[in-house]
Amino acid sequence: MNDREILAACLRWHTLHVRRLGIGAEQRRYQAEQKQLTGFGGSDYGISQRLTAAKRPEVAALRDLAAICAKVRGSQGRIDDAYVIDVHMLLTSD
Repeated sequence: MNDREILAACLRWHTLHVRRLGIGAEQRRYQAEQKQLTGFGGSDYGISQRLTAAKRPEVAALRDLAAICAKVRGSQGRIDDAYVIDVHMLLTSD
């Protein structure tokens, strides 16, 4: 796994996350406007559908990012284990 793949996965998730947050903010603004006009919050079906549709690719990107993190952590674990063994051997050898 190289740095470009890790960075690409991070940027993909972040872009989708920001897009979903923008749709959520739009929905909250709409509900606040409806509350001022009618006295109770309204729901716009179109915004809700877009929000739900935006969540799916964001969650998929987050799963991909988690898988990459697990691979990186696994490779680092082998490095950490080798380091611990080397340090232990240095400390116990007399």
